[in-house]
Amino acid sequence: MHTAAAIVYPQALATSITLPMEILQAASQMASVDARGAASPVRFLLAGRDLQPVTLGSGITLQPELAFADLPPLDLLLLPAIWRNPLPAVNGARDWRGLLREQATRGTRICSVGTASYLLAEAGLLDGRPATTHWHYFEQFSQRYPAVDLKTRHLITQSDNIYCVGSVNSI
Repeated sequence: MHTAAAIVYPQALATSITLPMEILQAASQMASVDARGAASPVRFLLAGRDLQPVTLGSGITLQPELAFADLPPLDLLLLPAIWRNPLPAVNGARDWRGLLREQATRGTRICSVGTASYLLAEAGLLDGRPATTHWHYFEQFSQRYPAVDLKTRHLITQSDNIYCVGSVNSI
């Protein structure tokens, strides 16, 4: 069993949660039996600060299945794209940035979509590493995080267990 989770916050772009959820579900169905004959399903969870429903800027409401404090060991942690200016979401994440550092230390693969790379940078997880973000925010990102090796010509970057993708379609 592989376990993936997406962090749910009000500024998240819904498609950056639902698209990978659907892709992982399809991959799980196609690879329902691995080479050893064992089932290999993917469990995809929605995690929030608490169990209160989160209404996104689009008006879509998502129900977290578990609180950050109750996250099980993960194979993948997804940080959904932040709709519009990422700084309000960055400021709203101050109390859970440590979660990102803890997950990274455990070896969890963490993937930020678009401007969610701001969350990784704020947590100090991108210092000295290659990263990308949404093209519209290249200049702001590089000014705010000069220690990050911003790759403006890459749609996807990877350094150890940290992945950044430039857009929802790159996920």
